[in-house]
Amino acid sequence: MRGLSKLLRNKNTVTILGIVLIVFLLFIGFNVTINQTVNPISIPVAKQTIPAQTKITGDMLQIKKISKVGLTENVVRNASLIVGKYTNINVTIPAGSMIYTEWLADEDSIPGNWIEKIDISKGEEAYYYKVDMVSTFGNSILPDSHIDIYMSAKDANGNIMYGKLFSSIKVLAVHDGSGHDVFADPSNIGSPSYLAFGLSRDNYKLLKRAEYLKGQGIDLVIEPKGQKYVSKSGTLVSSKTLQDYINNATSTVSDEAVEEFVKAQNSADTTNTTDTTNTTNNSRSLVG
Repeated sequence: MRGLSKLLRNKNTVTILGIVLIVFLLFIGFNVTINQTVNPISIPVAKQTIPAQTKITGDMLQIKKISKVGLTENVVRNASLIVGKYTNINVTIPAGSMIYTEWLADEDSIPGNWIEKIDISKGEEAYYYKVDMVSTFGNSILPDSHIDIYMSAKDANGNIMYGKLFSSIKVLAVHDGSGHDVFADPSNIGSPSYLAFGLSRDNYKLLKRAEYLKGQGIDLVIEPKGQKYVSKSGTLVSSKTLQDYINNATSTVSDEAVEEFVKAQNSADTTNTTDTTNTTNNSRSLVG
């Protein structure tokens, strides 16, 4: 013991022992860090290709060991955080791929689930509004954007009047003629045929009646919210004036007859695209 005590009192010996201890601790720490970094961990990856806007189930995933070196903070490492989520609108997950947080979305944020966004408790109803590539500004009207609907018509004296019939309608989905979301596959965006949104029952009936009159001298024009529709000629009137015009012009037609007529008109394959394009272009002017 005396020898050990004498040895420890030697400054050179203490220094050497301290250096050895520090090197040993550094070696241990380095190895622990390397092992934690290099040693693989088990994470969920896609077992198959998962298309955009698809609800992810457990059988679509498999567990794979991945080195931590290849992982970033946004890689999801627990399957319970993936199952039940949806692939985002513009994301297709390849088979074997790790899954990133930004690739996932909750059910209520997926445009394909637009029908669930209709507030039935407030009396809203789902509305399918017929459009084409021109009336949607080259398919630039996106889900969750807002639109105004303008109307022009001839009054009792044959003079043109125009105004905003509906304001700030939120678009919930954009569908093609088969009812598919045109933005579901970003590599193959479809052609728009319908905008889907919710309206109160009274506004639903009013817009249907306005569509009923489209072939009888009135024109309906979509504008992105904030833009202004300016008729080439005519008098700006209130929404109430337009509503009264529509109701008076269709007062003898039942709601059921209006619904059936518009449905048949929208689904007809005899629409002359060229005439529609010319009519829309001639009736629209935008100012900032």
